[in-house]
Amino acid sequence: MAIRVLPALALLAACAPWPQWENCPDTDCATTSTGDSTGDITTLMSGGGIQTVTGADESSTDVELDTSSTTLTEPAGPPAVVELKLTPDPIGFNGAITVAVSAEHADGVRMELDSGEVIELAMIEPGLFDGEIAVLTGLVNGAHVALLTPWRDVVDGETVQAPYEVALPTPGSQGFWETGDLIGGGQVAAMGVLPTGDVVELGTFLPNGESRCYLRRRNKGGAWGPDDLVTILPDNNCAPIDLVIGDDGAMFVAVNREGVDGVRWWLAKIPAWGQAPMNLGLGAEDETAVALSRHSSGDVAVCGYAPSPWMDDDTMVRIFRPNLPGETLNFDFPLKQAHWFAERPRDCVYVDDTLALVGEMYGPHGDDNKLRDRLFILNLDAEGQAAWTVAPSGDKTQSGAQAVDTDNEGRLVIAGYTCDDACQPEGDLRIYDTRGELAWQTSLGTFPTKQFGTRHLLWSPAGYALVATGGMKGNETAFTVRAFAPSKIEPVWTFARKDGQVLHLALALAIGHYGEVYAGGLGANGYPAVAYIGG
Repeated sequence: MAIRVLPALALLAACAPWPQWENCPDTDCATTSTGDSTGDITTLMSGGGIQTVTGADESSTDVELDTSSTTLTEPAGPPAVVELKLTPDPIGFNGAITVAVSAEHADGVRMELDSGEVIELAMIEPGLFDGEIAVLTGLVNGAHVALLTPWRDVVDGETVQAPYEVALPTPGSQGFWETGDLIGGGQVAAMGVLPTGDVVELGTFLPNGESRCYLRRRNKGGAWGPDDLVTILPDNNCAPIDLVIGDDGAMFVAVNREGVDGVRWWLAKIPAWGQAPMNLGLGAEDETAVALSRHSSGDVAVCGYAPSPWMDDDTMVRIFRPNLPGETLNFDFPLKQAHWFAERPRDCVYVDDTLALVGEMYGPHGDDNKLRDRLFILNLDAEGQAAWTVAPSGDKTQSGAQAVDTDNEGRLVIAGYTCDDACQPEGDLRIYDTRGELAWQTSLGTFPTKQFGTRHLLWSPAGYALVATGGMKGNETAFTVRAFAPSKIEPVWTFARKDGQVLHLALALAIGHYGEVYAGGLGANGYPAVAYIGG
């Protein structure tokens, strides 16, 4: 069960019901704090809804007078929970249930969830404790019980049950959908979530028939206003590549920009919404950037490929460290002899201090040396040392990786495809363990072309992989997002949206702080589309 617990000092109020999501006016509607931010639990517990726990030892203890001393000693009673409160209950939107407990004769309170997870509540002051149950997915809808055990030294008091209910929107259901002639034709290429919970989309639109890049900010209900739409490089033709957001809210944007020296990729940093972009780096001629990844240290990697003098493509990485110029690294697969293979990364992700790139390696694979594509993984350690993994031939002769992320165990989750020499791609989802071995694989279905296959992949804290693709057989024109859990072959939920028989395409995903699911892409009649989906 994807429920976790985090420390907190304030109670959270319930969000507006799901049917009101599209009209939510508050950027913090998902979880709204009440009361003083210091989390005075005495004040918080003075309201209604408190469960008073009976059975605590309140009886007096006989006191004996020690004739050898003038000091009276009174042994403490057993640890006991006196009062508790869970808010909100039921919870109707992804967020946190605050657990507030008062206990006597206790040094701490241990909480065990029905998932088996055990978390120690934080002590606010002697006798007062609090914590959070983070509710990340509607897959756990229903009644639950948390077990609260007070303790002192090696003594456990009586365990008390704390029931609560999860009533999130049905996973895969539509909470908000927007497409149409609001800013003109275009599409969403990448998305991210700010520390405030606002959602940011990077896309392209066509004012006066020219291609321009834009950023648009939306609140948790999907609403946006005139101050929430910004044009990047308003005087340059532009095509979006990727967007990543730092913990401080800084936005790193990669685009292809047209200048006097042709079309080159460009990386900019926008410190905060409404501030001007800061130039970080410009690509070399004929370099292709495909993705960004941000390290916890603040390093940002631009991943892609560049032509070599031997007429093949080599892996290209440009790493930008805070306050330093970019460092360029190029890599060529060393099998047989140099430059026998062309490597084209499609995505990248940091795994601790290792940067993993995935994509297609084209060259003479197999005993017959026939030119084919094969899925590859390139791991770059902190010293820039490269380790390659190339998928062997299986039932199909060709393969490729299209997107990558990491799960909660640090394993690589890769979405890609396999096909024969006459390539009719069948999508697949794979997990590679920390030793680089294939640990799990499932089919994503057959697609008309590779372009209809996986366009984006993210791992959710709810414990499943989100995959954005084109439509499936019989529903080819649908905007499609699916969730896959490693223990299951079939998706645990599916979202598909189409209006009429025009093309829709899901191209980008973002996940909120509590597992909220956001998707963007191409909507009916060629307009940018954004969906908020029950996760």
